Amino acid sequence: MSEEALRRFFNSGEVAVNILLLQNYRYFGMSNDEFLVFLQVKGQVVRNQDDIRLRELSQSLNLSESKISMLIEQMKQKGFLEFISKRDEQGRVAMQLDFSPLFLKLMQGKPNDYIATAEQKVATQGAALVEQQSQQRPTRADVFNLIEVEFGRPLSPTELETITNWLNIDHFRPDFIKAAVQEAVLNGALNLRYIETILVNWQKRNFHSLQDVYAERKNRQNYKLSQHDTREKLPKLPTDVDIFNTDWSQFKE
Repeated sequence: MSEEALRRFFNSGEVAVNILLLQNYRYFGMSNDEFLVFLQVKGQVVRNQDDIRLRELSQSLNLSESKISMLIEQMKQKGFLEFISKRDEQGRVAMQLDFSPLFLKLMQGKPNDYIATAEQKVATQGAALVEQQSQQRPTRADVFNLIEVEFGRPLSPTELETITNWLNIDHFRPDFIKAAVQEAVLNGALNLRYIETILVNWQKRNFHSLQDVYAERKNRQNYKLSQHDTREKLPKLPTDVDIFNTDWSQFKE
């Protein structure tokens, strides 16, 4: 190996990653692709690049620039980063990514408790615990994390916009959105349109707290149970009777 190659290798710099973040980023709701973007951005900082260079990120990660932009927006929605605008020495505005919110989450030791899906929680821990956790007011970032985990994939730009509109335009509360997602999971109809239908229905019925939601859910379950009991009590009649050749006089009082 040439001296020039060795010099280039040792002078290229290194990206330091906290071991705690490396071991737990998934538990904070960060996807593998998002973590790779995070590492590449840190690499640009090490090389004293003041601005986000999407083309360079695209070449390094073999992802489109639009995909990388979507991943960055997702991390912002999840509360992992903030955008900072600074002027360089030539007076040009440079956009930088500040990952201080992610590091703060790491130092506080509060990983995303939504990494286990609602369906898994119901199966392993019971619905009561799910409802108890639902009473804890989730943040906007929690909403995006939860839906992404339940979908099992990163959210598309259109899905991100839809959920943002729920919060900013429709003013659906994060805890109501969380409850609606759990409702959709339990009903086996996990999609944004179904979740929105649930939220609109609760809004029309003037539900003001999760207690209203749980009371309605309990009433619906009780109604299903009562219907099941009624069917069980109905007399079982033969279905193979020839009504045209039956002597009906024997059934008269």
